[in-house]
Amino acid sequence: MAQESKINKNRINKTIKKIAILIAKLSVSSILLYLLILKIGTQTIINNMRALSPATFIAAVGIYITTTYLSSRRWNLLIPQDMETKGLFSLYMIGSFFNAYMPGIIGGDAVKAYYLSKVLKEDNSTPHTHQSSLSVAIASVFMDRYIGFSALLAISIIAFPFGFKYLEGTAVKWLMPLVLVAFISGSIIVLKFRFGERVKFLFRIYEYFQIYSRKRHILFKAFLYSLVIQISGIVAIYILSKGISLNISFLSLLIFVPIIILISFIPVSISGIGLREGAFVIFLGTIGVPSDSAMTLSILWFLSVVVASLWGLFEYLRFKSVFGGEVK
Repeated sequence: MAQESKINKNRINKTIKKIAILIAKLSVSSILLYLLILKIGTQTIINNMRALSPATFIAAVGIYITTTYLSSRRWNLLIPQDMETKGLFSLYMIGSFFNAYMPGIIGGDAVKAYYLSKVLKEDNSTPHTHQSSLSVAIASVFMDRYIGFSALLAISIIAFPFGFKYLEGTAVKWLMPLVLVAFISGSIIVLKFRFGERVKFLFRIYEYFQIYSRKRHILFKAFLYSLVIQISGIVAIYILSKGISLNISFLSLLIFVPIIILISFIPVSISGIGLREGAFVIFLGTIGVPSDSAMTLSILWFLSVVVASLWGLFEYLRFKSVFGGEVK
């Protein structure tokens, strides 16, 4: 009885902690957005958005859906079992939906791993326990993100010398090189020295990494997919910028967007809201883009993702009807 009471108490404490973190992140996003809108003006942003043609916005939405499909093909390379890309695309869209519409409550990657583990468990071609299926699912989702982030860093580092003059005098001029060093160091600690492998669950994940470390042709192909995906995302922003008559070079976006994405990853706000808009204003301001235009571009990019992610709602309802229950 005492043990059950202790478990319930721990669950309550975890729930309270999650709620507190969510409130804190909401506060950060709200304050940042309020300060930016206070400076720029809501009506100015609305007027800028009205200048965008529906066709341009639809093109950006289409690019996001296309890159999601390509991401699904990349993910397929990283799963040991034979999978249909169509099914993985559905899972990717579900993850996008959760990221866009339920930020801070449950991550899209967690949902993808949860449902992939169920799909693998249902696969009769290979015997699976629930734990091994979950290990493969989590490891593949991690590797998918890891390779995608590697490509983003590669693009940023290649473009960095061309944009250093714009970053001169800012607090983040050495941000990407420092992140690269931290990324490489962290990769060595986690993947080479197998930190925490004595934990049974982590041991199974490391077994997965060991298998794929010997399949370098697959990793290279996944990396090429990632380069196309990341550059396509920047193309979507470029199209939106032209849609609101901004004179921004594609090279400028290659330089700044990876840094902006990196800043939006800092876990102090909801889905990077507020941080992303502030970063757009600061960095595009170095090349003469007005604050209102930079913020409008950021909002339009975010909205294109939100609209595209609605597809994931229908996929989620379909998967839920098949497997039953809620995401845990």
